[in-house]
Formats: sequence, structure tokens, C-alpha cells
Amino acid sequence: MENDLRTAFLNKERAELFLSNLEKLRNDKSINDLSYTALKTEYSVNLQHAQIKIDQVKQEFKKRLALRSRQLGVFKQEMANLDARFKVGQMPAEDYLKQIKNPQKKASELEEQIAHLTSLTEAKTSAEISVPESTGLASLFSSRLRQGNRQPSLMPSDLSWTPPPAEPEPLKEIPPIEVPDTTSISSLHILPDRAYPGSSIGIIATVTNSGHEKVQHRAEFKINGRIEAVDEVSIEPGQSREVTFMTVGGTPGDYNISVDKATGVLKIMPPA
Repeated sequence: MENDLRTAFLNKERAELFLSNLEKLRNDKSINDLSYTALKTEYSVNLQHAQIKIDQVKQEFKKRLALRSRQLGVFKQEMANLDARFKVGQMPAEDYLKQIKNPQKKASELEEQIAHLTSLTEAKTSAEISVPESTGLASLFSSRLRQGNRQPSLMPSDLSWTPPPAEPEPLKEIPPIEVPDTTSISSLHILPDRAYPGSSIGIIATVTNSGHEKVQHRAEFKINGRIEAVDEVSIEPGQSREVTFMTVGGTPGDYNISVDKATGVLKIMPPA
């Protein structure tokens, strides 16, 4: 997605450059009116398409940003609850320090992701987006723009100037090789499975790798079918790993909890 955003910005900047150079040609009377009109229409359409793509990609980043912000709020509330239990004397310092590590780590990771997503949604140019170098069209134009920020010289003698060649057709996608999924959820615990509004609830799932190769598993935590959080774990062959998610009790009622294909029910009871 970051590469898509940077490519869209590069396409926008390229169209803006071509339109600027076209105006120079017209002012120097080095191009006739028919060519000017045709090229201006073409470059204006390209500029519009690039801006639409930028808006679409940024909208997707904003959705991710909102999800990460909700997840961060859950972990911060969990830390606040642990802090309160420790301060009132309910929890020994040793238990507190042990239990606070995971939400602190998750919150720190989410804060980094939120900062990165925020920078992407606020980006104004391709230079503000860092992606790995590639050999594609975006890298070609990026290198040209970096060469001392020099723009092509267009003099009145450039009567033979022609528009740039059309972009090559994109390569056909090669269908990915299907790899059988050797992971499964061997157990799912909702602690507690009955709670009150505002209370912290932990969801612990055990992911088992029944295959013969090490796998990277992406566990999805959902409430009523809606993804609330994801976690990725590396699992050795024949081994199991626990993934833990946290949420906060909301409106009283029954909620369908799932981690991948394992499901359970959380009951939020009315305040006493």
C-alpha cells in the first residue's frame, strides 16, 4: 500500500511537470494549438486519476489508523486497570511487573504503527514516503527527480518534442502457489466469560502447528464477526503458541468471540 501511494504521488508529480513544460512550450510558441489542447487534456486526466488514487489509498490508511487507535485504547485501559489493582494492594509487585509487560509491549508497537500511518495520511509528496527501491516505473521517475532536481530544458528549437511513450502493459499476475494451512486453534479461553461493562476481558487462544515446517501464523480476533485485532506468531513444527487479546466490556448482552475458526460467547451483564 505504501508503494501504491508513492507511485500515485510520482504519477501526480510527473503530470504536473508535463503540464508546466507544456505551458512553457506554448509561451515560446513552439507548439500549435491542436497539439497543446490534446496534450493538456491527456496530462490533466492523468493528474486527476493520480489524485483519485492518492485519496483512495489514504482512505485505506485512515481505516487502519482508526483500528490501531481502538486497539491502543484497549491496552491502555488494561494497563490502567493493572496499575489501579497494584496501587490498592490487590496485586503484588512481582505479579504486576509480570502482567504489565505484554500490554506495554503491545501499546508501544501500536504507537509506532499509529505514528507511521499518521505520516502516510498527511503526506503531500512522494519524497515523504519511504519504500524499498525497485526497478519499476516509480523508481525510474524517482531517480530522475533526484538528479539535482533538474527539469528538462525546453527551448524554442525543440520543435521535434513528442509526448512520452505510453507505459508498458502490466505483467500478468502469476497465481500464488497454495500452501496447506497446518495451523489450528486447539483451545480458546475467555477470561472471564461473564463480565460487567468497563471491565477488562482477556481472550487466550492456543495455536498449534501440526505440520513439518516452521510457519508464521496470523491470528484474527473478532467480536460479532468484526476484526478487532490481529497478532502474528512464529510456530515451530509440532509446537503450540499462545496469543492473547484484550477487550473491554461494553453494552450488556451476548457477544460472539472468535479467534480464527475457534468461537465462544462472552456475556456482558447489566451493572448490579
